[in-house]
Amino acid sequence: MEFNFNTFFGYENEINSLKDQVLIYGFAGIIFTLLGLIFIAVLLRKIGFNAVNSFVINPLMLALGLTLLTAILPTIVFYVVASNVSSVKIVYSWITIFLGMLLFVMFNLEMIKSFFKEFGKMTEQEEFRNRKR
Repeated sequence: MEFNFNTFFGYENEINSLKDQVLIYGFAGIIFTLLGLIFIAVLLRKIGFNAVNSFVINPLMLALGLTLLTAILPTIVFYVVASNVSSVKIVYSWITIFLGMLLFVMFNLEMIKSFFKEFGKMTEQEEFRNRKR
């Protein structure tokens, strides 16, 4: 029994019949998942679970954001240039991009955090230099 990229757990006919709606549902799913994670992050911060926020929710939000930005180009290429690509293959490409971004964020989490801390320090210094005297 081999794996076939034209099948998706028995739902390939339904996914392929949706055509344009797959794009809408895919990108809307990413955006609404981000909004849901932001809501959960706010609740966890109010409760005081900052460690869960820092090591679970924030990396997931970063991976979803990077997926949203990165998935635009392959989707355009698959949908416009190679118009004979099935919707199931586009869904598989989004899943692959998300898993790659999630692994990237998990392996480089400390470097990403230090980058944002340094960027915050630089903006504070710029604001201090540009203040009115």
